[in-house]
Amino acid sequence: MKKSFYLLLMSQLFFSACFSNLSDKSDSFDVFIDEWDMLKPHQVVCSSIKDAFIFPVNWTGEDLDNFSALPIEYFHSMSTCGLLETLFEHPTNRMTGAWCVHCSNSDLPGITMFNNRLDSNNVAVELFKRSDCFSVLASKYLSIIKEKRKSDFQIQFFEMLLASDMCMKTLDETEKVLLMAMTLERKVDEGMLSSTRYIMIAIMKSCNYNHFLNDVGEKLVEYTWGYRNINEFEILKYSKQFLKEKNIKV
Repeated sequence: MKKSFYLLLMSQLFFSACFSNLSDKSDSFDVFIDEWDMLKPHQVVCSSIKDAFIFPVNWTGEDLDNFSALPIEYFHSMSTCGLLETLFEHPTNRMTGAWCVHCSNSDLPGITMFNNRLDSNNVAVELFKRSDCFSVLASKYLSIIKEKRKSDFQIQFFEMLLASDMCMKTLDETEKVLLMAMTLERKVDEGMLSSTRYIMIAIMKSCNYNHFLNDVGEKLVEYTWGYRNINEFEILKYSKQFLKEKNIKV
């Protein structure tokens, strides 16, 4: 009994230490922005969006079909903010998120399927062509962090969008470092979330971060809703280490 008590106490101390180390960096969103000076230009980008395609409240299957039939040329004249809002507010993304909710086969590769869906999504394709793509994505994510928004299907879709192959191919290394910092900041506020960890994993994989890939990479096995058997503490440890090796204070 005494041994079990000590093991429980040690595990609680370890858990607290991990998060206190992260939270030392920032006591508030404003302090976080001050410390990450490069994020300031991206803080409020989409203050007014007038050209997003927003479905009616009482949307129907016919509305979905009509939207799917729109040619890619329709989105060429839309602002980058409008494109992201169109993705963010699409009923499928808002109500079911990133994963295949009707899939019954638990061995389906959900992340691969999500990336394949994006490749054929005209809105996403146009969004990631834009030169101001990162500013718009960062602005949306910073607003989510500032508002301390909880993880729902819509947020999960957006975070998987940030973790997507399409996004990783678009961002440069500096932008990925800034995104990693934002993701760690959100982790501190929200705790163990289901989708923020995928951004961290995607960044470390796309940057060929060998410490992570050698120790964890082979353990990442896809199933229908992400990866199996992810150790949250390992992801946090290597994410912080990744920033430190970029000479970033964490």
